[in-house]
This record gives sequence, structure tokens and C-alpha cells, in this order.
Amino acid sequence: MATSKSQGSSSNGRDSHGQRLGIKRYGNQFVNAGEIIVKQRGTKFLPGVNVSKSSDDSLFARKAGIVTFEWAYRGKKQVSVYPKTEEKAVKAEAKKPAKKTAAKKPAAKKEEAK
Repeated sequence: MATSKSQGSSSNGRDSHGQRLGIKRYGNQFVNAGEIIVKQRGTKFLPGVNVSKSSDDSLFARKAGIVTFEWAYRGKKQVSVYPKTEEKAVKAEAKKPAKKTAAKKPAAKKEEAK
């Protein structure tokens, strides 16, 4: 009886899938409420204003707004979401061009009856 298999076999060939961790939304990007900003293991990034930490340590936005990365204590970074102010919305509306109206044609001259 043979002490090893007659055919070649390999104990390699297994690998785990990546966990797709990392930053999903970067600084100055707009996010809606509930969007994931960072997928992480542990607390590499801390939750800041309008940001919460989920059970798997992911950070998500509690309100719609602009993402900012700020320094926190002990050399860690903090992720915050600041809502857009109404002033910026008013300025954006003011920059929109006005609707063009049709130009009035000059009235045709009537010929006098002879």
C-alpha cells in the first residue's frame, strides 16, 4: 500500500475575501442621513458632530451635510457632518440666471385709407 497519494495534491489554494474597509466618503463631500462614511475595525476614526458609531464600529451620518475630518485628542481623527446653511442656498439661488422672456415685436404700421 502506498504511503502517499499517487496524484499530486496541494494544501494551498484558500484565501479569504477582503473586508472592504476604509473611507467611503471623503472631506467636503455631501452625504445624506444614514450614509456610511467610514467602515473600520476598532476606533481609528472617532464620531463627531452629527455622526454616530454602529455596532461594527462603522461611522454613519445622522443628518445630511458636508463631511469634515478633524483632529481629536490623542492623535486620533474625528469625523463630523455639518449641514449646509441657508445662506449658501440663498447665494446659489441668486447666481441662477433669470428666465428669458420673449421680446415684443414692434407693432406693424397701419396704412391710412385713401
